[in-house]
Amino acid sequence: MTQIFLTGATGYIGGEVLHALQHAHPDYEIAALIRDNEKASKVLTAFPKIRVVLADLDDVEIVEEESRKANIVIHAASNKHLESVKAIASGLAGRQDAYYIQVTGVSILSGPEVDKNSYGEPSDQIFDDLDNVGDLRDIIRAYKDRRVVDNYILDLEADGPKTAIIFPPIIFGTGRGPVNQRSIQVPSLARAALLQHAGLYLGKGLSRWGIVHVSDLADLYVKLVEHAVNATPGPLWNENGLFFAENGFESFKDIALVIAKEGHSLGYIDSPDSVRSMDLDEANEVIPHGIVFLGTNGQGRALRARTLLGWEPHGESFQKAARETIIAEAAQL
Repeated sequence: MTQIFLTGATGYIGGEVLHALQHAHPDYEIAALIRDNEKASKVLTAFPKIRVVLADLDDVEIVEEESRKANIVIHAASNKHLESVKAIASGLAGRQDAYYIQVTGVSILSGPEVDKNSYGEPSDQIFDDLDNVGDLRDIIRAYKDRRVVDNYILDLEADGPKTAIIFPPIIFGTGRGPVNQRSIQVPSLARAALLQHAGLYLGKGLSRWGIVHVSDLADLYVKLVEHAVNATPGPLWNENGLFFAENGFESFKDIALVIAKEGHSLGYIDSPDSVRSMDLDEANEVIPHGIVFLGTNGQGRALRARTLLGWEPHGESFQKAARETIIAEAAQL
């Protein structure tokens, strides 16, 4: 019987992964790390078969023990909590038949722009995770101080678990998890547009990130888990286990225009072309670390998942999801 230990089940990504796994494979036994009883109750109401582990990431002894019990660990709660990552690695040490899937982010590609303090500018550099996966490894290695978790996982001993790191771009759409169903970037931009009556972008707005619907991202996790369960051979793990996830690329000015158009059609913004540029301070007010998340280029082509896992995005369009997000943010305001 497949035993999965999942962190982040109450979060946006982890909750969607839990939903996708339970619907695709109800036979999998899933233990979910949840920090409090209230959230645990919501998870159990939605998914009664889940075994709740009432603890948080700082309870490293529990994290290690649950990892030791599992065939597959999915760490979707954080890409910065090194001690929990060490606990997972310790629990899976010496187990080449075990698998460890870690979430991180495509902001790894923004390092050079952050170094140069260059935001909102275009770039013709598109990374891929298949034929040129070495370039991605190189940039991870170049930023050891900023990407401690990614580097730690790449440095795990060869006789340990098989590992995969997923680098989501801008994630959009309403999640189907039991607690947090809201993303960050697009809802923050939608909320700011409602308050300012205009779509917003940083600088020239010409920097681009990949976009992916949250259901498509969860499907990538499911396909990786399935390949782990079946012990599918191929360059899927460890130094090759680096996966982008995207369904195309969008500039932030184009995103602002979509938000303005949909906001206008809903009666919240005066003109469908009402967009304007933000400075660095305003971007950081719209979203924490906004200059990075709204002003850099995160163009990672998801060739490995498409070619080796048979992954294809099928989620709703960005424009439709943006409209739903505007409606939801307006209701909250």
